[in-house]
Amino acid sequence: MKPEVGKLANAYLYSVDDLQNIIQHNLAQRKAAAVQAESIVEQETSEFMAWLRAQSASETIREYRSQSEQVREELTAKALAALEQGGDAQEIMQDLARKLTNRLIHAPTKSLQQAARDGDDERLHILRNSLGLE
Repeated sequence: MKPEVGKLANAYLYSVDDLQNIIQHNLAQRKAAAVQAESIVEQETSEFMAWLRAQSASETIREYRSQSEQVREELTAKALAALEQGGDAQEIMQDLARKLTNRLIHAPTKSLQQAARDGDDERLHILRNSLGLE
């Protein structure tokens, strides 16, 4: 083809070098997009795995909440029964608060004591952290 064709309106003349430059430019853009896509996939995978790990704790959380709720209901029923029997309201409320506290902290207290007996400082640290003491 003659070079004058490139001077015609609505006609484009590309040389092999021009096409090679376009190809190189497109390849560079694809590589950059692939790197960005990999980053997105890695981020989303990390977030999904974190969510999946959290789901494994969900059942334990539900069980713990249910257990605590059962303790609350049991002790509240006893306190209401004592009130219906004409007991001193202030004394019954203090007894309820004390019993509720004791029942709810019993298992964590035993775990702390066992970790201390075993000399398990890592477990002690984890327990202290989970109880909001650190």
